[in-house]
This record gives sequence, structure tokens and C-alpha cells, in this order.
Amino acid sequence: MEWLPVGCTVVFPADRGFADTPRMAHLTRLGWHGRIRLNGSVWISRHGQRRGTVHRLPLSAGQALFWPHVYLTQQRYGPIHLALGRPQARQDYWLVVSAEPTEAQTFEAYGLRVDIEEHFLDDTSNGFQLESSLIRSATGLERLCGVLAITTLSLVSQGTEVAAQGQRRWVDAHGFRGLSSLKIGWNWVKLALSTGYEITTSLHVSGEADPEPAMASKSQHQKQPQLFFVLEFQNAVA
Repeated sequence: MEWLPVGCTVVFPADRGFADTPRMAHLTRLGWHGRIRLNGSVWISRHGQRRGTVHRLPLSAGQALFWPHVYLTQQRYGPIHLALGRPQARQDYWLVVSAEPTEAQTFEAYGLRVDIEEHFLDDTSNGFQLESSLIRSATGLERLCGVLAITTLSLVSQGTEVAAQGQRRWVDAHGFRGLSSLKIGWNWVKLALSTGYEITTSLHVSGEADPEPAMASKSQHQKQPQLFFVLEFQNAVA
């Protein structure tokens, strides 16, 4: 906590594996704002309404509901705010809870969670092979992660600079961007060490949206509903 910038707002997006009421309560105590997806079988109750599960709600495809002051589970945790949506192109429901009033942008804030998947790949099989360290000491693992964090900053900074200079294709053979910024930076460092190309010595990572997000393949990218939680939902405030 003491490392966070003074006065910053912390938003904690989490998938269904992190959806338990003690964790939500802890986020509230920290003053953080969660965007947490819940399982459709969770019990929900509202004032003056019968308790039930999300699966029993008659929600049409493409519709979204935003409910304030609801209670979760049979222990009635809350009050908390709910954003419920059903995408056009998929059968599952999106149920996201927040300590703040919900709106269409709640789905967008939760959607930022998927950005960390690329980082997990860099930490594991596609990069640092963190799991292969087999470290069981919390102190040792903390120190290793500290080193990797500094290395990540350096390589991402290098990768974004390579992309900004129009040199990505020198280390990423895809017509589209197929590698993470870290991996682009990693490949560039290896290329520079063998050819004498320049390696950037400055550390800078832009806070702007990525102009060319990485994707595994064009076909898989086209199958994914782009921002469906913002563009395809129709507001239906209850």
C-alpha cells in the first residue's frame, strides 16, 4: 500500500475464481474498487424482491441490467451494485459486481482484466519460466519477482520503442503484431547483442492505449466479440 502513488484510485478487476465475500470486504477496507465477475448460480436479493439466482432471470440476448443496492449469497453480503448482461453472440451471462454504482463502462473496466493474460505468458512458458524456479521460500520468490519486475520494465520499454520506430518486423515476423511488447524487446536485445544495433537506455512506458494490440492469429481475433459488453448491450435499468 505504501508504494502506491498518493491519491491514486485502485480498481481491482477479477474473474470468478476471486469472487468471495471476504475478499470483497477486504477490498472495501483498503479503499479499493472491485470489478469482480460472479458465477451465475450466486444468490441475489433486492429489497422487496424474492431471492434468486442469475440463471432464473429472463434476460434477452443483447440486454443489460444495472441494479443498485443488492445483496449476495444467503448471508446477504452488501449492499453492493450489480451489472448483469447477456451478450448477443454468446450464451453465458456476464455478472459483475462493484462497490460503486454500475453502468455500461463497468463491463469495460472488468474487461481490462484480460490484458494481464499476455503478462502471465511472459512470466511463464513464453518468457521467464517462473514456474521452473521451484522456489518455495516466500522471501526468495519475492526477491526473484522484484528482479523480474525491473527486467519487465526494461524489456517492455525497449519493445515499445522498437514498435514506435517502425522496426517491429525486424524481430516479429508476423504481418500483424503477434508478440507482446516484452517479447519484442527481448528479441531486439538479442539481435542488438549480435549485430551492434542500438539498445535504448531510457525507461518509458506510455499510459496511452496500445496502437497495435497483440493477437495470436487473425482468425481467432475475428471470432472474438469486440467490446461486446459496451457496444452490444442495450441499457435496461431496473
